[in-house]
Amino acid sequence: MKVLFVTDKCDRPESELFIGLSKKIDVTVMCHPEGRNYPLLKAAGVNLIEIKLSGRFDKEGTKKIQEELYAGDYDIVHAFNSRAVTCALRAGRNHRAKILGYRGVTTNMSYFQPENWFSFLSPRLDGVFCVAEAVRQSMLQARFLWWHIPPAKLKTIYKGHKPEWYQGDAADLTEFGVPKDAKVMCCLSRNSMHKGVPTLLDAFDELPSDLNMHLLLVGNIDQNKEAHVRVEKCKHPERVHFTGYSNNPTAIIRACDLLVSASESGEGLPRVVVEAMCVERPVVATDAGGTPELVLDGETGLLVKQGDADQLKRAIVEVLDKPGEAMNRAENALKRIYAVFGAEETVRNTYEWYQELIFKKISK
Repeated sequence: MKVLFVTDKCDRPESELFIGLSKKIDVTVMCHPEGRNYPLLKAAGVNLIEIKLSGRFDKEGTKKIQEELYAGDYDIVHAFNSRAVTCALRAGRNHRAKILGYRGVTTNMSYFQPENWFSFLSPRLDGVFCVAEAVRQSMLQARFLWWHIPPAKLKTIYKGHKPEWYQGDAADLTEFGVPKDAKVMCCLSRNSMHKGVPTLLDAFDELPSDLNMHLLLVGNIDQNKEAHVRVEKCKHPERVHFTGYSNNPTAIIRACDLLVSASESGEGLPRVVVEAMCVERPVVATDAGGTPELVLDGETGLLVKQGDADQLKRAIVEVLDKPGEAMNRAENALKRIYAVFGAEETVRNTYEWYQELIFKKISK
């Protein structure tokens, strides 16, 4: 079996999937050479081809994929982002290979969005790797008249991790202005208020002042003017700290008393929650997207309704008031990562999916 992967700057779980599969089948990865995990793939001996897709209709990139596809006569082309999916579909329009996609969010899947007709709604696409069951269900709900995505095309495969990837020292939070004696929670967010930051700040304002709780907002949310304006209106604005983008957010998570995922958008399998579970930090998270598949309420963390500041506040207080129970949930969460979301499991499930697709093809 020969598989051609087309991606961009792949993250660690994606890179480890390619490495794991390369030990079972013939693998070539077309990816961006400036990705931080490019050296990891190279050191593992994976066959690499540099590509820098500039958009969904990158003619030069499409031609490069097509040339490699026909030269290597691959059985499968697996594209790992929307740009790669569109380019791979054009490149392999008339080739025998199965063309597969990857879907990591539960939003923006509709027949009324033209870009989807060239990617996930294309009849030429043979299958989609869905990182959570919530993602698969969101794709099944995309319907218009008699058009819909055949269920057989969609495969739920959790994107696997290894807790060992996230080992290291905890960050020194005093560099962000956090007092050494403070209780600290962190929330990672892109430059968007749709990740639940307003609701989180509402909950933060309702926490008892004598808790001496500080909040770290990690990521590009520091570039959001609306976020800064809202923080200034907080009861204790001096207790909210913007860290900016971090190359090692896990070190920050490890140093905090808990992680809060307040998202109100279409999560797939939120990586920040996985990372907190890997380093045994208590988790409070909203029920967005595939998060409930990770966080089993009361067992591996506390799950709250999206947009409910009061429920969020009560969950945060519970973690602080009952640290023993919180740590028991964190220990259970780590066990769940090993049992359900392990990297080896992802390799095995993906390999079996490929075999199923190829077998079906040969049987026709």
